[in-house]
Amino acid sequence: MNTSKISIPQVIAIGGAFMGFVIGSSFASGQECMQYFSGHGVWGSIGAGIIAVILYAWFCVVIIEDGRNLKLAQTNKMFEFYLGKYLGKFCEWFTPVMLFLVYALMISAAGSTFEEYYGFNGNIGRIIMIAASLTTVLLGLKNLVKIVGYISPFILTGTIIIGILAIVKNPQGIKEADQVLNTIEVHSNFSNWIISGLLYAAYTVTGVVPYLAGIGSTTATSKKNAVVGGLFGSIAFLIAVMILNFGLLANIDSVYNLEIPSLFVAAQVSPVFGKIFAVMLILGIYTTAVPMMFTACNKVSENEKSTKYRIAAIVTAVAGFFGGQLSFSTMVGIIYPISGYVGLIIFAGMIYTKYIKKRSYEEFLTTIGEKNI
Repeated sequence: MNTSKISIPQVIAIGGAFMGFVIGSSFASGQECMQYFSGHGVWGSIGAGIIAVILYAWFCVVIIEDGRNLKLAQTNKMFEFYLGKYLGKFCEWFTPVMLFLVYALMISAAGSTFEEYYGFNGNIGRIIMIAASLTTVLLGLKNLVKIVGYISPFILTGTIIIGILAIVKNPQGIKEADQVLNTIEVHSNFSNWIISGLLYAAYTVTGVVPYLAGIGSTTATSKKNAVVGGLFGSIAFLIAVMILNFGLLANIDSVYNLEIPSLFVAAQVSPVFGKIFAVMLILGIYTTAVPMMFTACNKVSENEKSTKYRIAAIVTAVAGFFGGQLSFSTMVGIIYPISGYVGLIIFAGMIYTKYIKKRSYEEFLTTIGEKNI
């Protein structure tokens, strides 16, 4: 293969795989966008976005390229490469715990969607989502998880369209957003847009390290493809976030206290659009919940037919129901910052390993008893 040329299909595959992982209901709901970006106003959200996109581009490119070179049998070992044996082990176990919390977050999102859009008791939405995800995970339908992953591009497209139409419908709302924000209080743990942008990137890297390493190992055939693919995926996603951000800012006086702000904006654009987006959002919750639940159970037992695996799935479902009783916005405000602080440790480890220690791939592979393929 000619490695001097960039393969466009491969670049799209790499970038698309990354976007498929990070685009879920938290993004599509608008809640994480509200807390990390819109709450800081027009210029604050732009500043946070610039910080986030720089960090996204950096860690995507670095991890994908390292994954391409290491070709680890267990991609979780990437934590050990960046953080050493003990901190690496901590992150290996922290990740499935965090993914369980994200699963509970999805259950909460299902409840909020049913409450705010359909007017039903939130527990109906929670039970439906738990039943759907538990059934899928107990059957061990890995292929189904991959198939429903194709829904992500539609969620991305739909959310971008919502943002653009909201901006076009009320551009004056963006001009007045900073004034309005002085009179209301957006639920957020971040009073500073710099910290917000930093932690937005940091919370993402915590769960995505093994995944990006796998992309690098199985998909990227050259450094150029790894770099361009990582840049494409990270920049395209942050552009989508910024479009949604300005769509929310255009309606900030109406959406600042909602659990699912993008659903309100979609309904304002068009009632038909609102109904379509509500279905897309529920599908997005499902496509996020299933791999989160599967990964958490898989850490307990890799055998999908074992009693341990099934018990883990049932316990996760029950715990997810009780955890999902917390409001969606509250859970976003608790879980993502915790993940973000762990992500800062990972960033520090990456900087030390790559630019100060300059750890070689061969030395690390020898340490863990693997050979470079």
